[in-house]
Amino acid sequence: MIKKLLVASMAIAGFSACNTQNAITEHTAQAAANTDKPALSLQDIIPAQQATTPEEKQKQQEFVTRHLDRFKSRRMAGAFYVAEAQRTFNEGKTDSTDILLNRAWLMDSTNHDIFWVYGLTYGQQKEYDKAIYALYYALEFDKENPRLLTDIATSYLGRFYEESNLDDLHQSRKLLEEAARLDKDNPSIFYKLAVNSYYLKEYSKAWEYLHQSIKQDKKQEDKTFISALLEKQQDPEGIYSRQNVQ
Repeated sequence: MIKKLLVASMAIAGFSACNTQNAITEHTAQAAANTDKPALSLQDIIPAQQATTPEEKQKQQEFVTRHLDRFKSRRMAGAFYVAEAQRTFNEGKTDSTDILLNRAWLMDSTNHDIFWVYGLTYGQQKEYDKAIYALYYALEFDKENPRLLTDIATSYLGRFYEESNLDDLHQSRKLLEEAARLDKDNPSIFYKLAVNSYYLKEYSKAWEYLHQSIKQDKKQEDKTFISALLEKQQDPEGIYSRQNVQ
């Protein structure tokens, strides 16, 4: 039960605008480490790239031509569909999100925000290998974006919950620490560092990060997580006890 509740609290952070494929190879290899799964490719991530028959490609071209009449440019059309995909993702309509992202890709495959939203969507669907691949691809074009780093870290945490691979936990920690360096005032990052430390059995660090997150935002006071942490170690600051978190 504790794990399920913690997983629920670790939902991937919302999407915001971020601004070929070279160093991604290293990252995606790292994402697939210690598994027997085949390496992923863009075709695995972007369904629109899977069109192979002349009929499928013709339909795609007809879609592009038809929509060029609605927008001033392919770039504007791509940006519109990414924004709509973001909206439907936030509303929990991931099927619609997939359709809109395919449209965005067809109109403007250079829009790297597409990969960010695909990563969030795959994470929501618990397809963590694809989520990590897509998010790392987006990171190549926005390497110091703390929200994007946090989203990748969250996908690693999600995969850890599913597969119990400590490498995922360590990679998540590394990314969260980098995100915290870039954004020292984001309570969500420190909360996730607390959860990460809990699973690494570094309970003093977990308390330190938890208190830091709560000082920044009282809403980070997750009684379920605090109760779980109290089972492992008393609060060093003496703020929380089993009696006052019941």
